[in-house]
Amino acid sequence: MGFSGHSFASFDYGYCMTLENTEIYFSELKALREKYASQIELFIGIEQEYLADNVEAKLDYSLGSVHFIMKNNQYLSIDGDADELVDSVETHYGGNYYEMVEDYYKTVANVIKKTKADIVAHFDIVSKFNDNGSLFDENHPLYMEAALTAMDEILKDHKLFEVNTRIMFKGGKLEPYPSVFLLGELFSRGGEVILSSDSHEAESICYKYDEMEELLEHIGFRYIKQLTKNGFIDVALG
Repeated sequence: MGFSGHSFASFDYGYCMTLENTEIYFSELKALREKYASQIELFIGIEQEYLADNVEAKLDYSLGSVHFIMKNNQYLSIDGDADELVDSVETHYGGNYYEMVEDYYKTVANVIKKTKADIVAHFDIVSKFNDNGSLFDENHPLYMEAALTAMDEILKDHKLFEVNTRIMFKGGKLEPYPSVFLLGELFSRGGEVILSSDSHEAESICYKYDEMEELLEHIGFRYIKQLTKNGFIDVALG
């Protein structure tokens, strides 16, 4: 079981931990790891926000994520609220979603370099409110070019992306992050994957993992990564 609370970000008190609660978080997890050592392996991590200061702590693992982008010296939330995103695009991009998408993926392209994380988190979360293409076309050349350029940049130095099923649990979309198309591109480019339910509640832990393993095997993946006390290992599919 891996815990990865959202790192402190002074511009986001809706989801991130405060500095004080970050210390409590680490302390509590260390105590729980010791208490349940005979029953479960517990890994202490962080989800490191791109625009926040990196957490200075000894971690078992970390995820690098982008929930905000900067535009006109303002923090624009990508996944907090659909109406907020629409308003941001209207205000700062004149309604041009592809320009916003390009800025998002330019940020994502450097997420590992900035955060030093082990795993790329929810690579295409910019599509969170885009069910059925309600905001933009994910097959549009401008979208695909932005996403694949970011993927290629990350893959120069890093391979591991999460396959995140939270959006499926919440009912927002029928596909995980990354989308099936992007997972196919990731496979063809030599990327690696690890399953993540990005759970904010017990009910969603390991949500649709069996289905994701079947999907990944169909795409062509032969193994997924798994974190152990000896680091990340390959676990065969099928």
